[in-house]
Amino acid sequence: MASVLQFRRQPTESAKIGVVLFSTYALYLIYKYDHQFSVTTSILILLVVALISAFFLFVAPISQPQAYHNFSDKRQFLCSCHAATVGFFLPPGTEMRRNSGFIIPHFGDVISNIIIFVGGVFGLVLLHFDSTEVGLEPAREWQLHVCLPVFFSSTVAISAGSTYYHWNPNDSSLVWDRLPMTLAFVSIFCFMLEEYLPTMGIGQSLMPYLLMLGMCSVLYWRWMDDLRLYALVQFLPLIVIAALLVCCQSRHGGTIQQASALVCYGLAKASEERDYEIFSWTNKRISGHSLKHVLAGLASISIASMLL
Repeated sequence: MASVLQFRRQPTESAKIGVVLFSTYALYLIYKYDHQFSVTTSILILLVVALISAFFLFVAPISQPQAYHNFSDKRQFLCSCHAATVGFFLPPGTEMRRNSGFIIPHFGDVISNIIIFVGGVFGLVLLHFDSTEVGLEPAREWQLHVCLPVFFSSTVAISAGSTYYHWNPNDSSLVWDRLPMTLAFVSIFCFMLEEYLPTMGIGQSLMPYLLMLGMCSVLYWRWMDDLRLYALVQFLPLIVIAALLVCCQSRHGGTIQQASALVCYGLAKASEERDYEIFSWTNKRISGHSLKHVLAGLASISIASMLL
């Protein structure tokens, strides 16, 4: 992402209007929760608002590089009941005759989504058995009955959207990968706000608006070819979550699992950036992008393990 950043000296009028609206809403939230914020917290929020505003004012729109879709694992796997085994790999570009079976393209990147699916289902199953608990405080009840169900359901949707995308990688199919990702980012972000900040109800108050913002960030990228808003929705929550883990105290425990999930996702992003190198280092057994899927699935499993 850093390699495609271009700065500009003169912000556009639309950027100025957007920053004014965003800043006004942020100041309204500070005013609304002023009695629950410390002076330090208010200053930190204002600093974040200033950094976000500067990002949109002075960073030029970020286009989606088409090279992004050129993943290293181009292996095709033939699934056929006529084969001696379950299936086998084919050379890239091979066309099969009718009734010979069906081909899974980009095999590693497609099949590795199973780990993400397992993480989402694992969390939903644990939530089902945990839902019988009574006498919960309102914030905890919201976390277990609203926030985490959205997160784990979005994780299951990510596995489907990512499978669809990697079957035929292009901008149009990428939309269905990124849409559920934004829902997962927002839901776990609001969970952490509710878990760590002394401001009761802030996660609940922000979640509907942030969910809409997340979906709009994907649609804005698709219509305007500008990734800035999507990048903000993806990376800012990670930074804030890391700060919460270091600086604040959890209300209900689970800090180790949350930190493990954050580390797994950080490693997933690093693996994504080293897609071709990892594919080469592993003698073309697993690519960096496939490893990203595995690590992202482990992150959701780590979050689910808080419920054990």
